[in-house]
Amino acid sequence: MLGPGPVLWGQEPASAELFLDAYSDTFQEKFFEALKEKGIENYDRATALLLECKQMQPDNPVIDHELAKTLSASGEQASAEAYALTAVQAEPTEFWYLNTLMNILKAGYRGLENVAPGLPVTQPAFRVNLARWYLEQADAGKALGQLESLPETPEVAQLRNRARYLTDSAASETRADKRGQQPAVAEEGSVAYYMQLLETQLTAGRWREAKDLASEAIESYPVQPFFYYAKGQALLALGQATEAVSELEMGETMLLEEGALAQRIYKALAEAHGALGNEERARAYKSRIKTGS
Repeated sequence: MLGPGPVLWGQEPASAELFLDAYSDTFQEKFFEALKEKGIENYDRATALLLECKQMQPDNPVIDHELAKTLSASGEQASAEAYALTAVQAEPTEFWYLNTLMNILKAGYRGLENVAPGLPVTQPAFRVNLARWYLEQADAGKALGQLESLPETPEVAQLRNRARYLTDSAASETRADKRGQQPAVAEEGSVAYYMQLLETQLTAGRWREAKDLASEAIESYPVQPFFYYAKGQALLALGQATEAVSELEMGETMLLEEGALAQRIYKALAEAHGALGNEERARAYKSRIKTGS
C-alpha cells in the first residue's frame, strides 16, 4: 500500500508524487496531471483524473486524501469529508490525513463526534495527532484533554508544554485586560520567561549570554525547539558553525508546524551550512525559506 514517508513533526510531504516510484506509468501520468490541474484550480479536471487513479488503486489512501483536498477546495464538502474519512480509516496514525478531515469538519461547523464510529479515537497515536491539530487551532484545553493519561514520550511532553504555555499566556492576557495593563512578566524559570529573555538577548546581540541561557533552558525544557534555535543562532554568531548546525538540526526535528520559528531555523541553517562551505545544504534550506515546505 502506498503510504507517506517519514517527515518532521508538522511538516507535510511537499507533494504526493514522492511516493509513486512503484506505480505504473499510466497511474503516474494521471496522478501528476491531477496534481497539476489542482494546482491551477481546475478542480473538476483534477477530480476526474483522481477518480481514474482510484479505479486503478482503489485502496490507496493517498488518492483518497488528494480527492478530499480537491473536493474541499471546489466546495463539495460532503464528498470531501467522505474521502477524508476513508483516508484516515486506512492510515489512522498519519497526521496530515487527520488534519484534512478535521479542517473539512471545521468548515462545516462539525466535529469529530459526527464521524467518530470506525475511528480509533482511543489509540495513543491518534490522540497525539488530534492534540497537534487542536494546538494549531490554539485550543489548549482540548489538546490537553487528548493528552490526558498518555505516556510521557518526548512528543507528548512537548505538546503538553505548548498547551500549558498557551493556557498561561491566555490567562495572563485576560488578567492584564481586566486591569488595563500589559501582561505581567513571565514567572522566572518558566518556558515563557526563557523565551522572553532569549529574544531580548538575541535582538541585542548578546550572543554568549544567549548561548549560556539557552543551554540552561534546554536542561529544564529539552523538547522546546525555540531554545535549540536560540543556542544555534548564538553559536553561529560566535563563529561556531559546526556546533550551531547540531543545535539547529535538533530544534528542527522538534518542530510541530511550519510557522515563523521553522523559517528562522531554516534561515539559520542555511547561513551555518554556507559558513561551512556546504553549499548544497545551504541552497536546500534557502529553498525551504522561499517555499515554506
